[in-house]
Amino acid sequence: MAVGLITLNKGRTARAESTRMEETETTTIHNLKPGPVEVKGTVHGTDDATLQQSPIDGTEALAVHVEVKELHSDGNGPGNWQTIFEDQTAEPMFIDDGTGEVLVDPPEDGGLNLDQSEWRVEAGDDPPEEIRTYVENEPALDLPDGVDIGPLSTGERRRYLEGTLEPGEDVYLLGTARETEAGWDNREYVIDEPTSDCDFILSDKSEATLIEEGRSSGLVFLAAGALMTVIGLASLVSPFLSV
Repeated sequence: MAVGLITLNKGRTARAESTRMEETETTTIHNLKPGPVEVKGTVHGTDDATLQQSPIDGTEALAVHVEVKELHSDGNGPGNWQTIFEDQTAEPMFIDDGTGEVLVDPPEDGGLNLDQSEWRVEAGDDPPEEIRTYVENEPALDLPDGVDIGPLSTGERRRYLEGTLEPGEDVYLLGTARETEAGWDNREYVIDEPTSDCDFILSDKSEATLIEEGRSSGLVFLAAGALMTVIGLASLVSPFLSV
């Protein structure tokens, strides 16, 4: 039942975040003030920025998000994809909306929501060369073991996902703007903190896409959480009903 309640909360959180995005008006950078802001524009690096090379496909980017998911099943049903590894890194960058530009320094705990490329590796299959190289160079991961049983192969099924944010891309940003000390690159504001609702979103997706994704995933979590909660309650109550 506890898992069901946690899943319900995930659904509520995702839908609430979508509502906040929809209700927050876009601010032009020329009119920025301290506090929660929504900004849209084109991203580019700072003068001393060093582009990162994404670990799987080698794209040079300002920000990279890598996630590895593995299919877990208890034998009942198709199972579910669980994240077994995740890493996000981002360089300080500027967003320019045509009225001005603002420095963005994403917090270390994430906030990236990027379009992702995906590599699927089925149980017993040899991973493509870029995935093998990535796993061998990532200390937190190992290549899954596969076992052949006649015509069947057993083992771990994985999805490797990588999102990158490249200079020149259009972005959406929700976070908190604060005034900077005079002389810091001659910029008046920096956006580097979540809002009071713990929202920090930097994405190469449109606002409409982000809102729809949040609502859809939230609905799925709510439905799954409700089902797990009902099953958990039933298992707790059934021994008393049989007495």
